[in-house]
Amino acid sequence: MAKSEKQSNVQSQLHRIIGQLRGLEKMIVEKRDCEEIIIQLMAARAALEKLGVLILHDETSYCFVDQKNPQKKLKNLEKITTNLFKLT
Repeated sequence: MAKSEKQSNVQSQLHRIIGQLRGLEKMIVEKRDCEEIIIQLMAARAALEKLGVLILHDETSYCFVDQKNPQKKLKNLEKITTNLFKLT
């Protein structure tokens, strides 16, 4: 997948998440049922996790497939590992 296509996919998912969060905000303002709010909150959280995995996957593809220098690959692996632990 081309870089611009990946970026477009990330942006599309981000816009959907923003829409979910706005809907969640509206539910809270309207004092909707707590269970409904929690369900939507869990859905938004799952969408954020999915986006994080997508971004991490794109980053690992670039860092390992496109790089020829072993030292740079190791440095990238350290960076990705750090980001992975932040994501989880």
